[in-house]
Amino acid sequence: MKRLTFLLIIVFCFTGCQRIIEQHQFNTELRNYTSPYQGNWYGVYTGSDNGQLQITVYKAGNIEVRRIFNNVSETFYGLVYNNGIIMFTYSNSGFYLSGDLNAKSGTWKQGSLNGSWSVTKQ
Repeated sequence: MKRLTFLLIIVFCFTGCQRIIEQHQFNTELRNYTSPYQGNWYGVYTGSDNGQLQITVYKAGNIEVRRIFNNVSETFYGLVYNNGIIMFTYSNSGFYLSGDLNAKSGTWKQGSLNGSWSVTKQ
């Protein structure tokens, strides 16, 4: 019984150490990652409504979207994946932006309003 308990403790310690090592490797990779889309992107959205877009992509791939319409500015946040796909970009007013920075374009929606957008990197 003592032998079995000792073996179980060894297995749990090894598993715990392995998880710590994997987490450290993951954190190191994350710190060293730089999004290929990092920088400032400027453009417009058109359709049922229109305005300007400013998308700032940060080192880790987080994005800050600034929408300017009728002399009003709204800022919201999301992510851009390594393949260029923009995700999780909802504003407090219900404006939703989706698309692809490889194509430099996408679609937007806000309630019954919708349209397309395009940007260029500066």
